[in-house]
Order: sequence, then C-alpha cells, then structure tokens
Amino acid sequence: MAPPAPRPLTAITFDLGNVLIRVDHLRFCRRLAVLAALSPQEVYAQVFESALEPGYDTGRITTREFYERVTGHFGVALPYSRFRDLWCDLFDPMDGMVEMVHHLASRFPLFLLSNTNALHFDYIKERFAVLLQPFRACVLSYEVGSRKPEPAIYQALIRQAGRLPEEILFLDDKVSFVEGARRQGLTAWQFRSPQELQQELERHGLW
Repeated sequence: MAPPAPRPLTAITFDLGNVLIRVDHLRFCRRLAVLAALSPQEVYAQVFESALEPGYDTGRITTREFYERVTGHFGVALPYSRFRDLWCDLFDPMDGMVEMVHHLASRFPLFLLSNTNALHFDYIKERFAVLLQPFRACVLSYEVGSRKPEPAIYQALIRQAGRLPEEILFLDDKVSFVEGARRQGLTAWQFRSPQELQQELERHGLW
C-alpha cells in the first residue's frame, strides 16, 4: 500500500536574521572592543556565547538589566542611548526579500519566527516596516520565553498558525534550527540565498 501523500503547504514562516535581513554581530563587538580594550572575538564570546544574550533573548533579562550587565561587565561608561544605538546597528537589507515576501503573501499567510530581543525588534519594526508589513504574526523569543532550537518556540508558532505542523514551511539559515523545526513536525528548509529559495519554491509549485 502506497504511503499517504504529504499534506499541502498552507503557510510559510521566515526566520529574520540572515534570511529576511542581514545581521553582523561583530559590528557591535568591534565598537565595544575599542572601549573595553579587548578583541572583537573576546567581546563576542562574553556577550553572545555567555548567559547575557540568551537571557535577554528569552525575556529573563530586561532591556535595562541587559544594558547595565553588559556595560558593568566590560567596565565601560556608555550612556543608555549610545549603547542602544551600538546594539541596534547590526542590520542591513537582504536584496530581493521585500519583493519575495510581498509576492508570497498574495498566496500564503506569512509568519515570522525569530530569536531576538526587545531593542532589536523595535529597531527592525521601524527600519524594515515595508518588509514586515505582510506578516500575519511574529513569534519572538523574548515574548514566548524560548529560543530556537528549543521545542517551545516552534510549538508557539504552530499554535499561532492554527494548522497542522507539516503544513507550515519554515525557512532558516541555521541547520540546527531547521532540524529543531523538523523534530516538531514542521516542514523546514535551510535558507542559503533569495535566488536559491525562489528556485526551490518554484520546484515545489509554491511560487
């Protein structure tokens, strides 16, 4: 007996960083490194590979606490407004993605699933408003208290989308996050470039 045909895809979910927009964390690290007399790699390790950024991304640390912990840890005297500007100046447009999401939104409900924090997402909403306009809902780590590849954030997406997980296509640049999505039953592809994604969508009859 032949296996049942896969269910058709009825929604598309995008990761944010290095899928919809480009992200360069070292831009922040290079600037803070000058003030702290460290290398950018040391700053990266002490912020992004420590408990600091994950705590902020999951809402366990407030924006003010994050600012105070980072500046206190590195012993730098940065006014909050200057810290916010440095922390948020990481993002650039990804060529072709505005046109892509607007085209896909004419056929599918679109969702966003991102490991992010309050300062970054407030900045992104303002700077990339046209890009985000077609999305039905955003599932954000700092709001749901869970980060990819933890199961809870994918389950939050499934509840938000209101459909079976295998009907939701999830796109992410990180293999571990794609695999985490698949473990929760989502259909998930690794994103490599807008051009390759369009070709894959066309191949599956989704474009």
